[in-house]
Amino acid sequence: MTPSSSLAEPRRFFTQLIVGSSSEQKNLLRLLAILLAVAVIGAAISGGVLLRPQNLSNILQQNAVLLVVVTAQFLVIVTGGFDLSVGAAVALASVVFVSSLDHGVGLAILAALVSGLLLGLVNGVLVTFVRLPSFVVTLGTMQIGYSLAKVWTGGGTIDAAPGGATIPRQLNSFYSTNLIGLPLPVWVALMVLVLVAIYLRTSTGCFVFAVGGNSRAARLAGISTSRVRLVAYATASLAASVAGLLFSLRVGYGDPQAGVMLPLDSIAAVSIGGVSLTGGRGSLIAGFMGVLIIAMLDNLMNLLGVNVTLQPVVKGVIVILTVFAYGLRRD
Repeated sequence: MTPSSSLAEPRRFFTQLIVGSSSEQKNLLRLLAILLAVAVIGAAISGGVLLRPQNLSNILQQNAVLLVVVTAQFLVIVTGGFDLSVGAAVALASVVFVSSLDHGVGLAILAALVSGLLLGLVNGVLVTFVRLPSFVVTLGTMQIGYSLAKVWTGGGTIDAAPGGATIPRQLNSFYSTNLIGLPLPVWVALMVLVLVAIYLRTSTGCFVFAVGGNSRAARLAGISTSRVRLVAYATASLAASVAGLLFSLRVGYGDPQAGVMLPLDSIAAVSIGGVSLTGGRGSLIAGFMGVLIIAMLDNLMNLLGVNVTLQPVVKGVIVILTVFAYGLRRD
């Protein structure tokens, strides 16, 4: 092996790790062109405000939670399912974290993560072993999760544990602290994304795509499709609980109604990113680009003073047109 080829191998590995196959790389170029178009047109009609460094930092900071949830949603979608309970996992983790602060920050974080993991395991067991549709299962666990969060807090937000402990001052500044030009929550979101990307490139992680692409063929090939789906749902809810922690650090309290729109926003982001909603195909970086496109459009509409009640209509139209365009291209 020549020195140049030995250097090419790591580059090829990391390209495949984050971006995916050659077809997904072409899709990424299309997404980049869309993102640039939104940025240029948005900057023009907003008087350059959209692309100001402080505004871009705010966009990333405000959407760190969505980026983590999109990573979680991606894991489930590539197996051929949907997870409507990611918002409930965020809410549960948020209230469990704040209400457990009497026992120390470390145990409070652990309790929040466990709450998300348990919700994911319930989803995984019902989908894989009871063989119920993922849409129905996660719709049910979404309702259960939000109800438990409301019962836990008495229906309202909580800013302190029963013993009076609150989020430490050092953690209160976490959301506004920058590291190498990026807010800390964005680094956390990127770390979650990279860890999931690494898992998906392992021998076990690759089975996720195989199960989503053709479950019967995967089973005949000796892959434990039930285990793959169980791990995917559990990991997705665990990641969503990280988003719940970020949410509480951002607002300073636990909210039993946090993340209500996150299931739909995360599905919208992966749809715009060209991830196949039938499973088996897609890349995490495409989902990330989908988040950036949605985030920029949201910010632009706010800058232009678009009525808040009309903004979901605009996003809905964009998602429908995007999925329609992908369908035409594949046909």
